[in-house]
Amino acid sequence: MRLSLLAAVASSAAASDCCWCDAETPATSSSITGSDGGKYGLVFSDEFNQKGRTFENGADSKWTALNIGDTSNKGTAFYLPSQATIAVDTNYTQGGPKPSGLLIMTENASHTGDSPTGETGIYMPYKSAMLQTWDKFCFTGGIIEFRAKQPRGGGYWPALWVFGNLGRAVYQNSNTGLWPWSYDKCDPDLKLPPTDPPQKISACHDHDYATEGLHAFQGRGATELDVLEGAVTNTGAASYVVGSLQLSPGVPAYFRPPMFGFPTASGAGSWYTGLTFGSGGTPYTDGFANNGWYGPPWGSDCPTGCPDALSGGIVGLDDLDTRYWTYRMEWETGPHGHLSWYYDGVFVWAMSASSFGAYSVCSERGGVKDCARTPARMIPNEPMSLVMNTAIGTWNGGQTALDGKHWPAKFWIDYVRVWQKETNIGCDPPDFPTRKYIDLHAEWFGEPALPRGYDTCPEVYPASAFANAAAIKARGATERARRAAVSSGDAAPSSRAGLATSLFALGGAATAAPAGGTAGGDAASGRAGLAPVGMVLAAGALVAAALATRRVLADRRAPPYEPAEMEYEDLNRR
Repeated sequence: MRLSLLAAVASSAAASDCCWCDAETPATSSSITGSDGGKYGLVFSDEFNQKGRTFENGADSKWTALNIGDTSNKGTAFYLPSQATIAVDTNYTQGGPKPSGLLIMTENASHTGDSPTGETGIYMPYKSAMLQTWDKFCFTGGIIEFRAKQPRGGGYWPALWVFGNLGRAVYQNSNTGLWPWSYDKCDPDLKLPPTDPPQKISACHDHDYATEGLHAFQGRGATELDVLEGAVTNTGAASYVVGSLQLSPGVPAYFRPPMFGFPTASGAGSWYTGLTFGSGGTPYTDGFANNGWYGPPWGSDCPTGCPDALSGGIVGLDDLDTRYWTYRMEWETGPHGHLSWYYDGVFVWAMSASSFGAYSVCSERGGVKDCARTPARMIPNEPMSLVMNTAIGTWNGGQTALDGKHWPAKFWIDYVRVWQKETNIGCDPPDFPTRKYIDLHAEWFGEPALPRGYDTCPEVYPASAFANAAAIKARGATERARRAAVSSGDAAPSSRAGLATSLFALGGAATAAPAGGTAGGDAASGRAGLAPVGMVLAAGALVAAALATRRVLADRRAPPYEPAEMEYEDLNRR
């Protein structure tokens, strides 16, 4: 039912106007060309031109402004809807009409209220705002662009980012064990830092989709991509901006550069492969690795998660707070995808798919060999929501860097726009569902964001997402059958034991999307094959499940389960 119903919705929505788009977005922005030369169509926009608009929960169809104390990252600001307004920037100096935009105001005024984890009476010395599209507008892959002017002053942490809908930004109970995992393997080689919580939804775990809303044996996470994090000084000079990816599980400690040191050319401290940076000889063109933070040091206390922090940016800037910049990120999912950041139209840095391969290192002492290995991860492929905020926490000097001369801090966002080559919008895609899971664990996510996106605009998912979902289900049925057979202790003809796997392999060859991710291949052919491919694979999943309960038995010597990978390059770095 879900397959045919959503397919019909996708077909009708594709032919209509963009439901999530602002009618005041210029027609020239209805499509753009990506770095791959492909055409990307507008799927979401907000120009922030409507006077009197408010963002408290239930007031806006796109955004929810939180009413919560920010206890993450040693936060000291209380987020309030009243700190986010639509206003005209009367100090605009770039020519043309003065723009209307979203104004996030951070003030030296205290507030007491609730925390994201349920505590009451939480005191924060400052007021600010965070707006989210969580559980409203979600998207998977595409190009995201903000146009913004940052606040001046040490201690302020303006950020424009996207966050996986399976968790909710700053709500730690929803994120522990999920943030920011992008991993779909059940591999005994994986060794986590001692305080890192294990992956909550792991490829080692069975789930009942009908009752839990999760696919069996699929690793999931609340991934994070930062389009912009800004650090403007008290004078405005020598400021910098970075874009970043938070990623779990992290690579072995051997590869991590020393704090405040840049990555080495090879060996210890060489960091990730596949990273490229802009060049041109000026502060506005030369991208650098952010050497101030690579993630929590091994063994440090990080109860929500101990990820690697990969970031790059540009430094030595003096106009981040005096003019509007554009901040763009390209996010292409799949084994041939990439992440790329562009500021004011200039390439800053990028990660290729090879960055997400396996990393290993071995040493030998007294004839005893010791190896550390992180298996391959994935470019984030969860449905993501948008986030905008100014924090005061552990960035840009934190609270101690506030000099008292730059109140209130004003963070202006002129617009936000999202384009996609293959439309994939909605918070509950068939291959990475979130809706039932959120409903079942509502207490982790705080006050429900209203109206939910399902009540505002149609979900539109591509053929590849349905085919991938069917492949994931078939994979899960095969693993469930294998485990049942091993538990039974009986042997069975190899032809029967391999039938479910053969069905999965047949389906995988017919789809553009490998198991565990969205399509990296021909979107047009995937869309054309939606009904036959999806139905064949779904039927394969049902047959495999039937065999699991009726006849399929496997040899006790069957190898440990490992989900089919997306063929990310296995680097085996040593």
